[in-house]
Amino acid sequence: MPLPPVLSVSGATAIIKDRLDDLPRMTVEGEVSNLRPPNASGHLYFTLGDEKARLSVTFFSFNQRAQGPLPPFTNGSKVRITGKINIYAPHGTYQLNAERLELAGGVGDLLQRFEALKRKLFAEGLCDPARKRPLPRLPKRIGIVTAPTGAAIRDILNILSRRYPNLHIILAPARVQGNEAAPEIAAAIRLLNRAFGPDSPEPLDAMIVGRGGGSLEDLWPFNEEIVARAVAESKIPIISAVGHEPDIAITDFVADLRAPTPSAAAELICGCKEDFERALADAKERLIKALRVAYAAARAEVRRHESSALFRDPLHYIENRAQRLDTQDTRLTHALEATLANAKEWLTRRSLTLDRVGAESTAKAQRRLADLSLRFERIGGERFPAILNRLSDRSIRLDHALAQALERGQAALAKRQAALDALNPYAVLRRGYAMATDAAGHILTDPAQTHPGAAILVTLAHGPLHATVRKDPKETASRHAPNEETDSLFSED
Repeated sequence: MPLPPVLSVSGATAIIKDRLDDLPRMTVEGEVSNLRPPNASGHLYFTLGDEKARLSVTFFSFNQRAQGPLPPFTNGSKVRITGKINIYAPHGTYQLNAERLELAGGVGDLLQRFEALKRKLFAEGLCDPARKRPLPRLPKRIGIVTAPTGAAIRDILNILSRRYPNLHIILAPARVQGNEAAPEIAAAIRLLNRAFGPDSPEPLDAMIVGRGGGSLEDLWPFNEEIVARAVAESKIPIISAVGHEPDIAITDFVADLRAPTPSAAAELICGCKEDFERALADAKERLIKALRVAYAAARAEVRRHESSALFRDPLHYIENRAQRLDTQDTRLTHALEATLANAKEWLTRRSLTLDRVGAESTAKAQRRLADLSLRFERIGGERFPAILNRLSDRSIRLDHALAQALERGQAALAKRQAALDALNPYAVLRRGYAMATDAAGHILTDPAQTHPGAAILVTLAHGPLHATVRKDPKETASRHAPNEETDSLFSED
């Protein structure tokens, strides 16, 4: 059997491209993931997928302009793409070149599951900020849950070895992609908690759980409920480091801290050893300077005391102080004796004075009391009946005066009430008169102040009346002009 001809890679790719070009235009429906912002040329690149497969999509800017304004869509949106399958030769991958994009209605299944689990965990309080635990400033041991051969573990180890090389690292390997990844990740988290929990002899200070970037489907194990609950139940503080900066996973909400990337998690979990050493060196230098200043001050104080009289001749200093103490004791004794004698003399004088004044005051008070008693008896027998008669007479006169004052007040009130009623404009209206005002509220006293069709308000005694002027006010004014002869009969001299 003859062997097939040997082809170059580009030749084989060209044959595949020819076969793909024969495929008809198709419309594919799926969920958008891994959507990136348009590049400099305006082209869009994203992935269209379902539960079993994924398809790369390229939407060139000229096809976008041919379609017109695109409907708004993002990661998780469900769309229909119409286009042709093509191959990208430099990478050897096939893709769907989109010619038209339409929304398929609603969001994709993965995004719906994501939002449903998120709401459930928030309702249970597993995402409450109060549950978040602080990370240790300088951990001794950390655990890592990720793939043992992925880029994430290499980045983490590289950064940790550079920043703090003597850090103890324990890796719990687990698959981070595929259907079996979620149970393995949850099992690895629980394994580290059992073996290196807070109660173990060598506990872990923190744990990193995550992986590198990928599509929504690649990162999906970190959106599974089994992983989220394992993170929430962990007694070891956990940093969630899933994907790149824009990627959000369910573990980010339940973990104690979210890192945008695994490399960032390695930087967050511990400081740089050189920074700690530099800070310690600075603190040591400041402490030495402070000790030198304190030592110099203490030495100067000691020298000052050494030059004092006490240190030069302590016996003479003590004798001098003892003599001064004896002198002060003698002066104090004399002062106390003189003060005590003066106090005794003063108390004696005050006692004699009080005895004399007390006897005189008592006799005077007794005489005054007897005199008042006699006067009270005399006045009570002679003047009390007269006083009672005067009080009765004055009470009768007071009642009569109050009655007269009340009558005068009522008469004055009635007079003022009559005057107010005479001045009340509504009293005039009740006699059959009326008051007219224009639309602005100005009182009308002359027909010339209005015009035909003008709206006026006529106020009567029992309410307003809205009216409209129908005839020319000037004619009415001339026909009803005042009669001088008649008016003169009622004019005042």
